[in-house]
Amino acid sequence: MKILPMLLCTALVTIGIAALARAPYAQPDARDARLRFAWRMNLSAGEHCRPRTQAELDQLPVHMRNPTVCTSDAARYALVVKVDSAADTIHLVRGGVKGDRPVFVLEDRTIAPGRHHVSVRLVRSSPARDTVLAALDTGLTLRPGWIQLITLDPDGDRLIVRSAGAE
Repeated sequence: MKILPMLLCTALVTIGIAALARAPYAQPDARDARLRFAWRMNLSAGEHCRPRTQAELDQLPVHMRNPTVCTSDAARYALVVKVDSAADTIHLVRGGVKGDRPVFVLEDRTIAPGRHHVSVRLVRSSPARDTVLAALDTGLTLRPGWIQLITLDPDGDRLIVRSAGAE
């Protein structure tokens, strides 16, 4: 007799799931378009190494006596995005505890559909100078509900518009 209530309960749950699966859904920003920035960039960390003096070595425990001491440079990375006349800068942080891992860029921008002039630069700022690592300067036509993906080319030295399509 326990089987009948279990079957009835299972049938009711299945009917409920089927009804909810057919519920109408409209995406909240279906009338907007998106620019998606997505890539991973391996960057070599600039290190400056020097030999330790004997006095420095004598002050360290035996198991920590590395004959050289290295320090990483204090480079900062920024993504400068300009859509038409509106510019924005996003400061990027390298991964890892020591900041020696790749830079990941994952950013979405919701913008109005239509024709836009897009300028994107990935900039490395160090105490000595600023260097543009990759850049893109182009015009894009964006449709409602579509995404334009901006990513690195396979060589990793310039930004490209990879694909366009519906979400």
